[in-house]
Amino acid sequence: MSDLSLVEQVVNRLRSEGGRMTSQRRLILATLQECPDHPTAEEIFELARRKDSDLHLSTVYRTLRWLEEEGFVSPRWFEDERRQERFDTLSAANRDHDHFRCRICNTIIEFSEPLMDEIKSAYQRRFGGRVESATLTFYGVCEHCLERE
Repeated sequence: MSDLSLVEQVVNRLRSEGGRMTSQRRLILATLQECPDHPTAEEIFELARRKDSDLHLSTVYRTLRWLEEEGFVSPRWFEDERRQERFDTLSAANRDHDHFRCRICNTIIEFSEPLMDEIKSAYQRRFGGRVESATLTFYGVCEHCLERE
């Protein structure tokens, strides 16, 4: 599954569920997959609408909600944008990952930290229950912006 593009993964899921891959869904998926950052629904809409002027923002939101329910995207809120939901694509390869956000250029860098597994295990041992997901976001200044100072 991890070697397949987001579009291919969704096409396979829709086929297995008897759903349809419409041209607008494909466009939204392709746009989301091509975005170098974690885009908002409005950013996806603006980019996709350049290719299909009939696209509606409500279609983007419906598609993103379905993708979230199916585990293909995860909404993210960053410190300075609490009201602005951004969407992070997920695959088997990057399901558990963390983020760094530069306070100067707003670049979001994804990374994996094996210590997170230890922290989850420690929590479970101490408090019981089962940790199903966790997110960690560091805020600071990225290497590129530090070089410009």
